[in-house]
Amino acid sequence: MIAQPADGAIVAVLAAEEEARKLTDSPVWIKGMGWCSGTPIIEERDLTLPLAVRKAADMAYKMAEIEAPRRQLDLVLVDDQYAYKELQHIEAMKLASLGEAAEMLEQGDLSLSGELPVNPEGGQLGVGHLLEASGLQKVLEAYLQLTGQAARRQIEGAETALVQSWRGIPTETTSVLILSRS
Repeated sequence: MIAQPADGAIVAVLAAEEEARKLTDSPVWIKGMGWCSGTPIIEERDLTLPLAVRKAADMAYKMAEIEAPRRQLDLVLVDDQYAYKELQHIEAMKLASLGEAAEMLEQGDLSLSGELPVNPEGGQLGVGHLLEASGLQKVLEAYLQLTGQAARRQIEGAETALVQSWRGIPTETTSVLILSRS
């Protein structure tokens, strides 16, 4: 399954703490971020584990002081422009052991009420592929979740979210953010 192209635009306001507190009573903070590009040479890639995703996640975890991501994250928004990428990215970001993500999906661990809710808004497969705005669409969903504004899909008590965006072929560029209410 492939996410269908969709139109969309997202605006995010980034500000220093003092300014952010003037703008809203419920700011969301960037606690960690990482970015990496893989090789454009397909023969050099590990097609089972996107190493650029792993490196970007490791950078974000280090900056956010996250040592046990599966326990320390309340929700995860991952790139799923191709259905299999959701599971692959979950494993690359150490949220599941290699080969474990499919079992987590089957057991409901990745559902809204599961151990690790993933893409509560439906991901790109549900929302559509907003091309270059896809990453910010995930930031918007994380903001809604962390500020309690996600309506029927609200993850109760969500404090910390991971947002991952993946550019895909040919560069396999990816970014990972750790966002938090506190």
